[in-house]
Amino acid sequence: MRRNVAEYLVERARAEPDRAAVHVPIRGVNPNGASDHRTITFSQLNADSDAIAAGLHSLGVASGMRVALMVPPSPDFFSLTFALLKANAVPVMIDPGMGLKNLGTCLAEAKPEAFIGIAKAHLARRLLGWAKRSVRITVNAGRRRFFCTASLDQCRERGRGSTWEPNDPGAEAAILFTSGSTGVAKGVVYTQGMFLAQIALLKSTYGIEPGEVDLCTFPLFALFGPALGMTCVIPDMNPSRPATIDPRKAAAQIAQFRVTNLFGSPAVIRRLGELKDGAAFGTLRRVISAGAPATAASLERLQSLLPAGVPIFTPYGATEALPVANIGSNEILHETRAMTDAGRGVCVGRPVEGIDVAVVGITEEPIAAWSEELKLPAGTIGEFVVSGPVVSRQYFAKPAATALAKIADPATGHVRHRMGDVGYLDDAGRLWFCGRKSHRVVGPDRTDFTDRVEPIFNRVPGVFRTALVGVNGHPVICVELADGLRNGDWPAILRDLQARAAEFEHTRHITMFLEYPTAFPVDVRHNSKIFREKLAAWAAVALGANWAPVDNSPP
Repeated sequence: MRRNVAEYLVERARAEPDRAAVHVPIRGVNPNGASDHRTITFSQLNADSDAIAAGLHSLGVASGMRVALMVPPSPDFFSLTFALLKANAVPVMIDPGMGLKNLGTCLAEAKPEAFIGIAKAHLARRLLGWAKRSVRITVNAGRRRFFCTASLDQCRERGRGSTWEPNDPGAEAAILFTSGSTGVAKGVVYTQGMFLAQIALLKSTYGIEPGEVDLCTFPLFALFGPALGMTCVIPDMNPSRPATIDPRKAAAQIAQFRVTNLFGSPAVIRRLGELKDGAAFGTLRRVISAGAPATAASLERLQSLLPAGVPIFTPYGATEALPVANIGSNEILHETRAMTDAGRGVCVGRPVEGIDVAVVGITEEPIAAWSEELKLPAGTIGEFVVSGPVVSRQYFAKPAATALAKIADPATGHVRHRMGDVGYLDDAGRLWFCGRKSHRVVGPDRTDFTDRVEPIFNRVPGVFRTALVGVNGHPVICVELADGLRNGDWPAILRDLQARAAEFEHTRHITMFLEYPTAFPVDVRHNSKIFREKLAAWAAVALGANWAPVDNSPP
């Protein structure tokens, strides 16, 4: 029985030592043909991570030690991550795109004793004082030491020839920080059991087999590639800005390496759908999109480019619990899309194997203990609560946040996680996402939910997307126009928005629509989650401190 995710790499290195584990572009990707890539085999990746693990141990990196890892997607990123897992250290993963200030805050909370990063990360660490009170071992991911304890090459040399043998892992396997898109970023404590359960669920849910090839535009998901026996192709893109991906380059890599699996955020799905044809997609078996609900229009465009029968899956989950539920593009486009457009919410599918989902009443207070009496009946909107082997038990060093998000289950001894998402279960057992709990607009006589309201207005011609926010407890719709449209188009679009609102009972009370002057602010991890808090502040300024909708109803 496996105890450590790194055992998957060892097994793959023994079974297929010469098969490629990672392909990484050497000088960028040619969008019109093949490009030169550096290739690392499974045996090379395994041996390299063995050497680095032993080298880190010689530097003082001990079992259970938290290690900040700030290295971009590369062969070194894979080698270092597996080395840390083999050393039973606890890698601390933080998205660099969240901003320098937030990075510093996360590192101060995690208190890593070791810091491994590229030279730019070490320079920022010194200038900004990141984790200066806790870090005592530093490794520069390069040939030169760069004023660190050692360089990565020196670390390799110290451990060269060492061979790792599986041992009992520590209580913590990693700390993965949330994106902070709906509040303060929190460190989610992962165990080896969680990682192993995720790998098993990904295999069973999507039918992933050893020997497949993955183009992964999200670095953390890429780590599952070697564990799943897939070859990982690293895309030529800024991983912190997935919406800027060049779809032609992605298509060129898919064609060159005969990629079978593609993972991307909704922003990536949208960009790939901009291609003129799907000639490069002939080898794809599936596409997986996560991070936020992908629009039906984006799914439809990309689906038209894929070979017949190739699905686009949109799993539902969070850093704290992934995957939770799953649905495919066929069901979305031919069944649930029409209900979403009518304001029913976004269907995110049925719970995956081994995951239990319940809906409880919406409250901002902690729930100390689980009881079956907390469950709401089907069709009633509440907060999703999930349990299963992929559910994390706590946030690192945040007892108050843990108390708010976790529910002890005395009957099983397990912990249930409150997703912070609101929605309902239908009679078929499907989950319908209605938005984030923190984004609902609570008025004196009704509550509006983002994903029951926004899809209605997103259908208006000339609108790229909308965002429901609250100003003084009243609903306001912020509008981002489609590319190429300007202020002169706004009066006609506004009339269409008002007409659309009047078509549905639950939107007739919405009367205020504001044209946002630029693209909406979105999260850095997926470029898809809208920062509604920022839009709400902007709308409040635009409307004035005492704004309230005018009551035009007859006396």
